[in-house]
Amino acid sequence: MGIIVALFAILLSTTGLLLNHTEELALDSSYVRSDALLDWYGISPPGKPLSYAAGGHWISQLGERLYFDEHELAVDAPGRLLGAVALADRVIVAIEGHLMLFDLSGELLETLGGAQGAPAGARLIGVKDETLVVRASHGDYLADKDLLKWEEGEKEGRAPAPVDAYWAEPGMLPHGLHDQLIEAYRGKGLSLERVLLDLHSGRIMGGAGMVAVDIGAILFLLLAVSGIIMWLRHLKQSHH
Repeated sequence: MGIIVALFAILLSTTGLLLNHTEELALDSSYVRSDALLDWYGISPPGKPLSYAAGGHWISQLGERLYFDEHELAVDAPGRLLGAVALADRVIVAIEGHLMLFDLSGELLETLGGAQGAPAGARLIGVKDETLVVRASHGDYLADKDLLKWEEGEKEGRAPAPVDAYWAEPGMLPHGLHDQLIEAYRGKGLSLERVLLDLHSGRIMGGAGMVAVDIGAILFLLLAVSGIIMWLRHLKQSHH
């Protein structure tokens, strides 16, 4: 019982000390790379990446994360990725409700929404004669070179006529890049802090682990109580 309690105490003490210094050790921003642990927690991407080729690069969305080639972009993706096109020295990405402009290195230059004049209800993004075209809920719109002014496409009678443009379509990622994205996604799904917390509580082994921790705590109490009783008996005998 003493050996079991000793192992239990070592586990609790070690994990407790580490968790007590989460910020200093950056445990909440350090991620587990072990495939075995990630599989144990059932951490896997939510489906296949949605990807568009633009200007020799790939723009992909996996879950709520957006990637420029293999690099995760430090932006919040508020909706589904609708498309991406290359225009001059920029890559323009359409997300539900926004247009995002990147340079060819993947740095975000600007985000355009309805307040900046971007068409509402965008569904497709494309290019015609070096001009950006957005198909929105009320028709097709063409932007000027600075993306500041938008003009509605020609009409056939009262109805808007569709613009004959190159529309961005999803593509199949190269195999190597696909594997990199999957690894990158899984690599940020499990923090060291969570693993230590689950070790500390026994939850890493599910219900059985929590029962084991409970048993360890009971053994610890029994050992402490029996030790006190033995010490009191010894003290009583020494007085006699």
